[in-house]
Amino acid sequence: MINNVASSSPIAVFDSCTHSDKSLIANSAAEILAAKSERKYAAFINNSSVEITLILGETNKAALNKGIVLKPGGSYEINSNNLYVGAVSAIAKLGCKLIYVECVE
Repeated sequence: MINNVASSSPIAVFDSCTHSDKSLIANSAAEILAAKSERKYAAFINNSSVEITLILGETNKAALNKGIVLKPGGSYEINSNNLYVGAVSAIAKLGCKLIYVECVE
């Protein structure tokens, strides 16, 4: 679930956001976001009926259930409290689609 946690950090300002989705092939890792030092926010939403594993890293590090597991209907958010600017990959046991948004300064 995406949480809007109170923070004493300054409010992040975005110049642009990209909204898209990525089709995942069964048991095959895919890059969702390339590493980007300008990233200030990203959200990943699993609207499929299968679990999707997010990996904070390159596709060669991807393995089922060895990362951030998004249950069906689940989501994960990268924000100023947990800012990660490296590559983000994903893998799923069955074919499905991952929805995401990425915002940069």
